[in-house]
Amino acid sequence: MRKPSESYPAIWSIPRRLGVALFRVHIENGMSVSLGMAVVGLGTSLLFGRDIGILAATGALCASVVDHPGPPAVRARMFALAAGGTTALTVLTILAKETPWLLGLLVTAMSFTTGLISAYGRRAIGLGVAAALALLFGMSASGPLHPLWHAAIFGGGGLAYSVVAMAMAALLDDRNRRLFLAEAIRAFGAYAAAKAELYDPRTRVRLTQQSLIEAHQAFVERLQAARDIIFVGKRTPTRMRWMAALLSLLDCFDMILSSDADVETLRQSAHRHLMRRVGALTADIAADAQELALVLVTPGKDAVFSGHEDELAAIRDEVARLERAAGGDSEPLAVSAFRSTGHKLALTISRLKRLTEAIAARSDAPPKIPDVDLSLFMQVESMNPKVLLAQFSLSSPVMRYAIRFTLAMVSGYVVTLFAPQMTHGGWVLLTTALIMRASYSITKQRRNDRIVGTVAGCVVAAILVHTLPQGWLFLPMLVTVGAAHAFATVNFRVTALSASITALLSLHFLAPGTSIVFVERIVDTLVGAALAWLFSFLLPSWEWRNVPKLIATMVKADRDYASHALRRIRDDQIYRLARKRAHDAVANLSATVRRLADEPQISRHGLFALHELLAANYTLASDLASMRVLFRLRAKELEPASADALLETARTNVVLALAAHDSKVAPVARLSRRSLGESLGGANAMISLRRRLIHIERTAERVAAMATAAVRDLGT
Repeated sequence: MRKPSESYPAIWSIPRRLGVALFRVHIENGMSVSLGMAVVGLGTSLLFGRDIGILAATGALCASVVDHPGPPAVRARMFALAAGGTTALTVLTILAKETPWLLGLLVTAMSFTTGLISAYGRRAIGLGVAAALALLFGMSASGPLHPLWHAAIFGGGGLAYSVVAMAMAALLDDRNRRLFLAEAIRAFGAYAAAKAELYDPRTRVRLTQQSLIEAHQAFVERLQAARDIIFVGKRTPTRMRWMAALLSLLDCFDMILSSDADVETLRQSAHRHLMRRVGALTADIAADAQELALVLVTPGKDAVFSGHEDELAAIRDEVARLERAAGGDSEPLAVSAFRSTGHKLALTISRLKRLTEAIAARSDAPPKIPDVDLSLFMQVESMNPKVLLAQFSLSSPVMRYAIRFTLAMVSGYVVTLFAPQMTHGGWVLLTTALIMRASYSITKQRRNDRIVGTVAGCVVAAILVHTLPQGWLFLPMLVTVGAAHAFATVNFRVTALSASITALLSLHFLAPGTSIVFVERIVDTLVGAALAWLFSFLLPSWEWRNVPKLIATMVKADRDYASHALRRIRDDQIYRLARKRAHDAVANLSATVRRLADEPQISRHGLFALHELLAANYTLASDLASMRVLFRLRAKELEPASADALLETARTNVVLALAAHDSKVAPVARLSRRSLGESLGGANAMISLRRRLIHIERTAERVAAMATAAVRDLGT
């Protein structure tokens, strides 16, 4: 990959860091929200006056909460639920707010419903936030407007925003696909950079592996998000380019993942100079991926590929020199491991070239796509009522969350009834709704971010009110609306800051000169934050209780993946689906383990055991990925009958080893490793296959043993 200054026009020669910061999915999504709010709010104000415009903008704001990229049908459904549901809730709040007990019932119903629908996932959580906003606007509503007119204007704003957002999404469809592909490539680059650290003999293996596993989890999440956007819709030639590019990226990942299969041998080797060469090449691959991600989303930039021939040749030459120096006696395994790693990095670069070509393609000829059903690799987003019915049990984490969330919200409402001069009910309830999540770790982090962000937002809002004319305050509001939306899942502290500025400037528009609201806003935030945190200890659903199930899911996915990976000839689609499930399972466990550190009842020993399990499982995944590479590189060298017999023996051992983790499966005597291909000789490919299978069997047994130990440690 060449530097931008080498061939880009001057107009596109922006600083790399600025480009990386600006051309992101969340930033451009936030910008589209700002634009949609501007169209609805300013357009309505110009046509019907400022008061009508502000009311329509509140409806648009509620609809904008669920404005995230996704399949058109899913987005339309979410907009309909958000706009229709918040309109009804706002009107009901207006009608009930003069009767405290009636409003209390409404708060209870809204809280329990939004807590329960969190069972549908992240998008449904957005509906809960929109409902809390609607409650706030209804409690703050004043003026001569009849509730039905209020509903019409509020709902019209939400509907208008939905139409504008859907139209912009259609116009920016190709841009969104590019952005999601770039995010996945960027995550791959971060993963490769973390891997480069593993080849530095000076680093601590455990900490480096932990960083690598976290990078792997982030890549798996970005990859799934890209699948859900890129694989949907009619297959036009342009869309097929992005499909082919994403599949090439997955091949890149598979190849570079397989290079870890020999990392234990490499780190034990005395050839540190060669380790540094391998690490430097891996770091260059990471830099290439980051540059390619930037090229993909920056207008006017073209991708140029660098094959790193000199670096690859240097590694090959040094491996050959070590082989000659060894004379067949000194570290033959290390020399073989370096050669294998060099081959895998070369294959990674060749797949990166294919990815670059897919991105740079200019012809209308559709690229070749593997003969697989890509829809099977997408997440299915459903609002099936059976999902809710399954939650009606006190053992359900969703039901327990809905109960404690409802009690926290009702308590906040009661506090505001007894201290109306100190607190404002809407703000307290909104703060509680924004902070409290089913996960204690996330609730704790959002509590801290909300407090810090709100205090900072109050200071910034005070400065803006005292320095800008009132007529110009809508400009920073448009920026903060988009920023609050953009960083909601990236950096909640920025969201809290931006949302506070938006709210305070909105109040200033309605009632100029009410400076006391800044202090009251901080008090409201502290009350809401305290309630969210305290009620997290009521009917808690500690995540460590879910870990045994996640471990069992991961081991089962490993078992299925191994049963397909350890075959010389296999069904490509079944193999790909098994591989995806294995990566998803370990990513889910890894994400949970990261959050466990904040839970009060988790032991350090238990966390250590989980990290060790993840490291062992990562090695197994690398081993299994390396089988595909071996079959591709050396298929002609293998003796089919002997190789198949060897694979069947190893496959049986691995499946039985991983099945032994399940207490329902009776232990079965293992076959002796010594018998694995002991009589085989001659072809180097067969020797390599035998060594790899022995290592896979050993690693599978380690994973099973560590999984059992981790579950036992969590129970003590």
